[in-house]
Amino acid sequence: SRLFWAPAPRRMIIPTIALSILGGFLLVYPRMLAGSWLDLLYRAVFVFAFPAFVSTVVTKPLAEALGGRMYLRRSALLAFIGLIVVNAILLVATVGLTIYSVSTGLQYRFSVPRAVLLGYAAVLWTRAVILEATSQSSHLRSLPAALVQPILGLLGLAVFVPTTFADWATAVIVFGIFLATAIGFTEIAKRPLQKAFGFDGLRLMRFVLDHLTEQGDEGREEIEAFFTKIAVPARVRVGVLSIHFRGGRRGALLAPMVHPGPLGRICGSDLPAKLHARLSGTADPVIVVHGPTTHDENPANTNEVNRVADLAKELLLQARHGPLASSLVRVAERRANVCVQMFGEAALIVASLAPNPTDDIESAIGFAATQEARLAGAEEAVFVDAHNCLEVGSGLTHFGSEAAHDIITATRKAVERARAAPRGSLKAGVASRTNVGTPRNGIGSEGIQALVFEVEGRKNAYLVFDWNNMVPGLREKILARLQGTVDDAEVLTTDNHSVNITLGGFNPVGVGVDPAVLVDLSEAVVRDAVAGLEPADAGIASGHVDNLLIFGPESAARLTTSVNSTVAILRPASAVTFLLALTASVLSLFLID
Repeated sequence: SRLFWAPAPRRMIIPTIALSILGGFLLVYPRMLAGSWLDLLYRAVFVFAFPAFVSTVVTKPLAEALGGRMYLRRSALLAFIGLIVVNAILLVATVGLTIYSVSTGLQYRFSVPRAVLLGYAAVLWTRAVILEATSQSSHLRSLPAALVQPILGLLGLAVFVPTTFADWATAVIVFGIFLATAIGFTEIAKRPLQKAFGFDGLRLMRFVLDHLTEQGDEGREEIEAFFTKIAVPARVRVGVLSIHFRGGRRGALLAPMVHPGPLGRICGSDLPAKLHARLSGTADPVIVVHGPTTHDENPANTNEVNRVADLAKELLLQARHGPLASSLVRVAERRANVCVQMFGEAALIVASLAPNPTDDIESAIGFAATQEARLAGAEEAVFVDAHNCLEVGSGLTHFGSEAAHDIITATRKAVERARAAPRGSLKAGVASRTNVGTPRNGIGSEGIQALVFEVEGRKNAYLVFDWNNMVPGLREKILARLQGTVDDAEVLTTDNHSVNITLGGFNPVGVGVDPAVLVDLSEAVVRDAVAGLEPADAGIASGHVDNLLIFGPESAARLTTSVNSTVAILRPASAVTFLLALTASVLSLFLID
């Protein structure tokens, strides 16, 4: 939740120059009041700007040569942060000494070398911590890149201040103090995850940053190795709706009871695109919806996702198809809103709690609902969590809650009414928009997909957004717009966690893209699906993947707790270790003097 995108290096040039000028002013103050512009310029260049710009360029290849990972934009930001640190210490020293001089009437005296030494020692602390967290988790291998800016800063100072061997020995002592406390801080930061899972927390964070920065497969194997290590085997249900168009092609709607997380393309994240690619030779289009599942059912690695796809392929080939279906039947039961459509004697169940904000529906609720469907006479049933209304802090829908009871009760009523409804010949149409945006806008690679059925002249649509949930109220606006195009509809999201790369990880439909634009797109894609309606046969099937490795019960909660514990100790630990280094360094300077 504290991730952000580093600015482009060119955007750091002017701020770096500005801070360098400020540093130059602090080094010539109070002489600058008399007009030593040349002195200011020299010091700004050699003590501040040159070290910052050189370290920006050098840090990346140096870190990568020692097995780390670095980007120029991250290196430029790191150099700028270093300037902020050294200037902050100089400013505090300048203000303090000025106040002291004015209040006592004594002459202003400023030990420039010592203030700069403390400043750049603090820069070493900052760079060492950041590089270990983001580039190379080894203390020794991250040290050379951490030293670049501080060493160049001291060498730049030596241009103006004569130095001796004793001065450099003092610098080594002060740098050593700050480096030791930086190592202590990083060791503290590692502890929560090491204690809970036996894994280096900073190392894991580095792989996550690599993965999110590259937005590809970088770091995926290492992160999945961690999740595989803590995974547990489970029996996971997969449901499919197979559609045979009379032209010979096959479409598929998949509702696997695995969760599309945790982020990026790791494990089950980007599940719709992964399953679509795996089934490309069997069905097209492939529409992946959200089954009843939570973060505890995240697949532990990509190979487990492939096992889900392999079962889905078998089920698509085994499903018994027929030309008859019912129209969509909707039942509202207090908080729950459940839609059921029968294909032969099998039921497709779509449950929503909108307009009540909620997150995932637990798998136990899905099992109970499908059991109720069978008790109501359905031979087979597939349960879909519409996942279409979310606010920050919305919790899960747990088995045994009132909302869960409402879903189960509404499912049985809806199946009974759907089974009693007239059957008619089925027509189906599909359409999509895949160029809507990027994950940073909250949009997965599958974009917006529409599946429309027509039975006895009545049309109903399933509109699927490859997003992670939806802001409250947007579903209702979309449904209102679709009233003139179809007789009934439901809006769904895939809960694709590949879009969770924004600050806070909150990126539902309606945040990254203008809601009005989404309403227009929804109508357009549904109209395209209606225009493509053609006779079709459909069938539903379900099966299980045995011993599928998933995160396991409470693993997501344990991981979240460990991460929160890490975040909770970072602020006090950073303050304590930094102040300890500063105090010890100041004392050592006085003792050496």
